[in-house]
Amino acid sequence: MRTFVCILLFICGMSITKAQITMDEVKKYFTEQSHLAKQARDAKDYKKAEELDYAMIEKVISYPEEIRKKINPVIGALYYNIACYRSVMNKKKKAVEAFAKAVENGWTNYKHTCKDADLNNIRTNKKFISLMEKIRIESDFQSILKQAGNYKNKTDTLLPRFTYLAPNDRNLVRIREYFNLDSIAGSGNEISKIKNLLHWVHNAVHHDGRSINPRLKNAIDLVKICRDENRGINCRMIAQILNECYLAMGFKSRYVTCLPKKYIDDCHVINIVYSNILDKWIWMDPTFNAYVTDEKGTMLSIAEVRERLINGAPLQINEDANWNNKKKETKEHYLDYYMTKNLYRMECVLHSEYNTETQIEGKSSPATIMLCPSSSLEIKDKQTEVTDNADYFWQSPEN
Repeated sequence: MRTFVCILLFICGMSITKAQITMDEVKKYFTEQSHLAKQARDAKDYKKAEELDYAMIEKVISYPEEIRKKINPVIGALYYNIACYRSVMNKKKKAVEAFAKAVENGWTNYKHTCKDADLNNIRTNKKFISLMEKIRIESDFQSILKQAGNYKNKTDTLLPRFTYLAPNDRNLVRIREYFNLDSIAGSGNEISKIKNLLHWVHNAVHHDGRSINPRLKNAIDLVKICRDENRGINCRMIAQILNECYLAMGFKSRYVTCLPKKYIDDCHVINIVYSNILDKWIWMDPTFNAYVTDEKGTMLSIAEVRERLINGAPLQINEDANWNNKKKETKEHYLDYYMTKNLYRMECVLHSEYNTETQIEGKSSPATIMLCPSSSLEIKDKQTEVTDNADYFWQSPEN
């Protein structure tokens, strides 16, 4: 159970225009109703909780089409909750019926469903087993990664080199001075400065995954529009800010689009920054204020995290990882589910520089490189060079 937080995050991330009902009204209703449902669950009044969740489903169905299309995935989570209530109350047949409705309406969280004790009463049901196999094929992301195929890992001199804008570029100098980045980074060692810049960007803007991207997509203009309009931006825009801040401070940095094998809900964009102390790229995610370490506390790269997820090796995230300083992020959700889904393919721009994604007349789209497992090289895009050469993709900036 416990999907009410996901429901609230989804609703709060929506952007709705040209509808009779306002976004504030939608948020207010679901916030109040979800908390009432949680109170009923906590009190083990599952009949009341079911009534409240059904009321939310009916509310979604009653909305105008423009709103209903955006909010429809919530129905799957609500039917999942109802399946849990019925299972706990030993209403097995009706629990399976609700679970089928959940799957029909987009419920795909296989890992969570496997562990949820509320569904233990129906696990031997043949229809439930069949439905679990259906979502396993789509969303057992660890298994999907394991079956992805290998990387080539050979030197390829025909592929173009990744480049990084020098910190003395006038635009990067302006960013460094405008935000007073030297003070933000502090006087500690390299790792301390890298972390301080991550934390600052995370707190400087808030995440809104369904926001419309501003026209100007550089660090100064992105922070400014968020403050002036009291608005959020998506993970890609937040990563632009951190990337330019790292470059301005002399760190080699890229933003990385992390993609699933098959598009499910979304993808995610994070940063990598090269640590000279560790002699490798390290994972930095400004949306969730997150970085990843092994069991000894050693900071890890995307490649290392991906390999550990495949092999089931220990992983940790920092204690202060969170979403918008409202919801603490957990290793179970962030790594085992969300990023396991999004580490099938990775994509970077070839030239890490200032104002990369702002569209200016006469400016061509940035060249990109996508790293795919060898079994997935059929993915083609005219704007993107596709490779299965991991050594090339994660090359040191000094190579």
